[in-house]
Amino acid sequence: MILAIETNSLYLSLCLLKNNNLVNSFSTSFKNELSEILIPTINKFLITNSIGFQQISILAIGCGPGSFTSIRTLIAAGKGITLSNRHIKSIGINSLAALAMSAIDEAKTRKVEYIISSIDSKRDEPFIQIFQITKTKNNGNLKPVNKIQSIKMLNLKQYLLDHNLENNNILFVGYNKELIPKNKLNLHTLNTINQCSDALLVAKLCYSLFSNKTNLSYSEIGFNDYKPLYVRFADIN
Repeated sequence: MILAIETNSLYLSLCLLKNNNLVNSFSTSFKNELSEILIPTINKFLITNSIGFQQISILAIGCGPGSFTSIRTLIAAGKGITLSNRHIKSIGINSLAALAMSAIDEAKTRKVEYIISSIDSKRDEPFIQIFQITKTKNNGNLKPVNKIQSIKMLNLKQYLLDHNLENNNILFVGYNKELIPKNKLNLHTLNTINQCSDALLVAKLCYSLFSNKTNLSYSEIGFNDYKPLYVRFADIN
């Protein structure tokens, strides 16, 4: 069974996944007290579902990009849990890739080859990354085209030109989706309300990687350990 945990700028979410079927999920809002509520929330979630750590085989954690403090807190908790429960395998997940996974079916329906995933940075430069949809399942059907970057949405057009991408071959998912029409970019957008990475998306991507026997030593979307994906802004030395 997979226990997945993810945070974004507003919510902490948890999920239990067994054989790719959702057992249960939970989310709660937080402000600055994540380090105080994280472990009690995990324990309460497991107790509510009559699950103990001995029944968990994988602990999957969204490793960012996102809030430095939230990522650090989540990874520290994950390492503490796996150190105390040696049978649990540690899997870190690229949160942008997890979010992109939620758009794969829609992208295929629209015959789009690329997905741009965007996460709030709490500034005017969201974290974004481009993924190419592949036919191989070895990497969750997703291949990162570039490294994670933080850019202003006003510069998105130049960003696409820099990567030789055509607007009509891209599906944009995530933070700032509503700014796409305002910037006169002819990108496809996902028409769902929740466009944040959450624990269910992290669990689903983790399951996909494992079921397809992906070698995580060479993967850029899933890792054998909790690898923090920090992104530095250009004006930070």
